[in-house]
Amino acid sequence: MQAQHPVVQAILDAVEVDSMIHYVEELSGEVPVDIGNGPELIVSRHKNNAGNDKAQAYLEQKLTQFGYAPTVQTFSTTGHNVIVTKPGNVYPDEFVILCAHFDAMPGGILAAPAADDDGSGTAALLEAARVMFDIPFEYTIVFGFWDEEEQGLVGSAFHAGALAANDVVVRGVVNMDAIAWDGNGDKKARVHTRPIANSLAIADTVFAALDDHGIDIDLILTNPGATYSDHASFWNEGYGAVLIIEEFTGDGNPHYHQPSDLVQYFDVPYYEKLAKLSMATCAMLAVPFGTIQSVPERAPSFSTTVSAFPNPTTDVLNLWLDLPMPQRYQVLLFDAMGREVLRVHDGPLAQGRHGFRVDMDRMGAGAYNAVVIPEHGERATVRVVRTPW
Repeated sequence: MQAQHPVVQAILDAVEVDSMIHYVEELSGEVPVDIGNGPELIVSRHKNNAGNDKAQAYLEQKLTQFGYAPTVQTFSTTGHNVIVTKPGNVYPDEFVILCAHFDAMPGGILAAPAADDDGSGTAALLEAARVMFDIPFEYTIVFGFWDEEEQGLVGSAFHAGALAANDVVVRGVVNMDAIAWDGNGDKKARVHTRPIANSLAIADTVFAALDDHGIDIDLILTNPGATYSDHASFWNEGYGAVLIIEEFTGDGNPHYHQPSDLVQYFDVPYYEKLAKLSMATCAMLAVPFGTIQSVPERAPSFSTTVSAFPNPTTDVLNLWLDLPMPQRYQVLLFDAMGREVLRVHDGPLAQGRHGFRVDMDRMGAGAYNAVVIPEHGERATVRVVRTPW
């Protein structure tokens, strides 16, 4: 291992994988979102589904909450990229782009949760934007959430073409697409590159980030890299770019483009590592400006929240509670008729995040409500589903 860059390491230390999982749950319809119309589910992010527009609004909402002023780049009646630009302190006219696509497959009437492809990259991109908000860099960072990747890289091609048409200088592009599946547990992943512009040097930076920050991934260099994701849009315009992806070739996700692409199939530690690898590469390319003592932590919440995964589940349910203050809390499970069927917890809990594992295999199939009741304050509820298989 080489010397860690202290600012880059501080960014990685601030990453909250539980938050990334929660973002994916929201994007994939496992947890409701409220984007101004009350609680609702994003059941599909396919370009022709209303959930695609909901996902766009959700991303704008999250980025605004983080402190940014996101812009929407419209390229068709259905296509809308969501973009945040974080100006550089030394070279504001030279860009580093960290990106992922938020649209989904399959189409038609089928659900398209697309948790891995590419809810995983989209959630990691949100978390990157959050933890980097207050960090100054020499070069401008663009967080690009592309739409209609599944129809032929349409959104990213539009953006890359606009950059090229205006002679914008791009220092490098890091694309995250499907970064949470490791079916055989071998920790293998790929970085795709080609001898286009400085793409090979960007791949070298990925390996430097891996080594410098001790990220436990068996990374495979693929050159010439595949052209099936958004990095290829930038290659087509002569820009340097790489793709960071799970071992799609030798250990492909069997839930790819299926309604079963759910959070429950994530290898969460693997996901965290690939997300951090991508963020570290972006930060190294953008070059931290000056020094910082630490990355600011997430602002404390003043309301009780609860999330659940996997959801639906066949056996084990994990409940995550974010609690605003130390006090007594009841965590109860009710059936669809409103009857209490399980008392998960009844007693004092400290402020912060708490996890509970609930055995559901003795419960009947159907819908349940997990309810958190604080001694003082409003209760929080999440709907969970127990399936027979």
